[in-house]
Amino acid sequence: MADETEPDDSALTAGDFHTIAQKQIMNAVFATLSEAKMPWNLVAPFLEAAREVCAGDFAENGRITLHTMRAEGETWVEAEEAFLGIAVADRETGEDWLAETYWLSDVATAGANREDVLAVIAGLERTIAKLHAWLENGGPAAAEPPEAGAEA
Repeated sequence: MADETEPDDSALTAGDFHTIAQKQIMNAVFATLSEAKMPWNLVAPFLEAAREVCAGDFAENGRITLHTMRAEGETWVEAEEAFLGIAVADRETGEDWLAETYWLSDVATAGANREDVLAVIAGLERTIAKLHAWLENGGPAAAEPPEAGAEA
């Protein structure tokens, strides 16, 4: 029929797969818990064990970085603004299981009012002054440009 839409056969991106897989796993967990009518005292130890694993990964392999460059195809270009990167790698495989980025302006304005944002701006200005002082006092030797395909 002319009214029917064709199914989308385009390839899934890594982000799409992650979102879909996460939703499917959560739905399966909720369905299993619901069907099994497991009492909380049986579920709680699994949750606590998962928290300990995650906390260990954060402590040993967590990274928080500030970035100014973003990928555009095969090249690196200046980002619209600085952004925060948060990543955590599995202790055994070394592969990231969490990798998120946030624009600094989005972090500063999330749930904020005008006074909160003004306070953040003042704090960032103090940070910029400290960074300028650090550079004026020698800082490290000039950094080499990042290798092709490496994150700046």
